[in-house]
Amino acid sequence: MQYRFRDLQPTLRDAFNDIPEEGFAFGDFDSRKAGLFLVERTAPTPEEKEITESVPYMQGVYDFSMYQNERFFENREITYKLVIPIGVYHDRKGVEQDIKRQLMPLGRQALIDTHEEVYYWIGKCKSVEADDDSEKGLLNVTVVFDCYPFAFTNNLEGADVWDDVYFDHWIWQPVKFNVNGKQDIQLENIGSHKVMSNFEVTGKVTIKGSFGTKTLDEKTDEKSSIPIQVGVNKIILDGNGTIWFKFRREELL
Repeated sequence: MQYRFRDLQPTLRDAFNDIPEEGFAFGDFDSRKAGLFLVERTAPTPEEKEITESVPYMQGVYDFSMYQNERFFENREITYKLVIPIGVYHDRKGVEQDIKRQLMPLGRQALIDTHEEVYYWIGKCKSVEADDDSEKGLLNVTVVFDCYPFAFTNNLEGADVWDDVYFDHWIWQPVKFNVNGKQDIQLENIGSHKVMSNFEVTGKVTIKGSFGTKTLDEKTDEKSSIPIQVGVNKIILDGNGTIWFKFRREELL
């Protein structure tokens, strides 16, 4: 018998990685570190807080849901379906109990989702449901979070942390200003709705805009805030010192 050898070229495919790359982190729990593989993620848009009135003999309805050109929403649900292969039933049961123990007691806090790398959610775990598949040696877990309708940027506006820059939806703008007399500035909010800005001030600075007029110093900066509307916000600064507008965008994703 004669043997013939065939040269095998190096494969271009990555070796199988048995460490999950997608999932979520909440409190001290990280689904990836726990060995849970993400199978499905659903995050439908939140329901609107609708106020409508139907009038006889009129087509459609009157919709009073918007206020100051802004829509308002209920909380939203984000659902993760995960699976982990564990051959022994006792071990699968232990993992199920550990997931519930780590997630359910926690109050509202940051939910880190690998699907939205530059954002985080605020919410709490609504439910954990486990389905034991003894035939395949799998534990299927469904985790539901009840979250605030908008996602927050990881960093304050103007931080421009390179790893968190999403070029398809991003602007670079100054948010810290040296004030020596009167000057006009503008802050742009490219988010989904207005947000509140706090301040860090040295010296004494007066700000004026559509929100009215505020005089700030080191004692009042932490107690004061102004709304940053969606779009361009024109503001007049006056006085002597420095001012840092501290706000983060909120996005309806």
